[in-house]
Amino acid sequence: MTCIITDDEQNSRETLRHLLAAIAPHITILAEAKNTEQAASFVSRLKPDILFLDINMPGQSGIEFLETSGPLDCHVIFITAYNEYAIKAFRLNAIDFLLKPIDPDELELALKKVEQNHQRLIPEQIASAQKYFANHHDTSMQRIALPTAEGIYYVDLKHIIYIESLGAYSKFVMDNQKSIVVSKVLKEFEDILSPFTFIRVHQSNIVNLQHVQKYVKGDGGQLWMSDGKEIEVSRRKKDFVIEALKKIAF
Repeated sequence: MTCIITDDEQNSRETLRHLLAAIAPHITILAEAKNTEQAASFVSRLKPDILFLDINMPGQSGIEFLETSGPLDCHVIFITAYNEYAIKAFRLNAIDFLLKPIDPDELELALKKVEQNHQRLIPEQIASAQKYFANHHDTSMQRIALPTAEGIYYVDLKHIIYIESLGAYSKFVMDNQKSIVVSKVLKEFEDILSPFTFIRVHQSNIVNLQHVQKYVKGDGGQLWMSDGKEIEVSRRKKDFVIEALKKIAF
């Protein structure tokens, strides 16, 4: 069999390449794409059996690519750090959905599905995805992959206190007094983290509500975080933030 790997992060592509070499040496990697535009070109020209497709990429996401491209003449295996996309991935007829960091056993099972030629989504698959999503939606169990110049950090969401915009970069402030700078804009993480206990309170900050210790009234107000940081709440976000704090308190 043949495959194409699509992921904007070189480290992620290398990791999958090494896993495939160890687990499935019979699978030939035809090409590696950095974005969906390259992936579309490779799929059209090279006709792979499998497309490994990252979901969260600059420009067009893997989900958007599959929604707009229509059915592909290959099996799609989504790979991502964010499992809130799981059900949608299955509904788009992806043959499987793997979370980063990739478990070699899960990768092997996904490849077996391809070999068994499961081409169409069946109700049991959606039920399985829903069960998986429900079992993994607890914030205490969630992890996120943060690509940096040094490599990829895998961190539990519960350890993130807040995220600060640094222009084209985002700084993750952790509860171990360390910070991680990622070359992605804050908006990307707002969309990803909104299903959990994270909320954007200002154009410069997303906070983890689990780490809010006090709300101080004001024009927009302030949030005092568990590390002592005082974060401004924008005026237009004030009511939304107060409601969110009320919900998480009960």
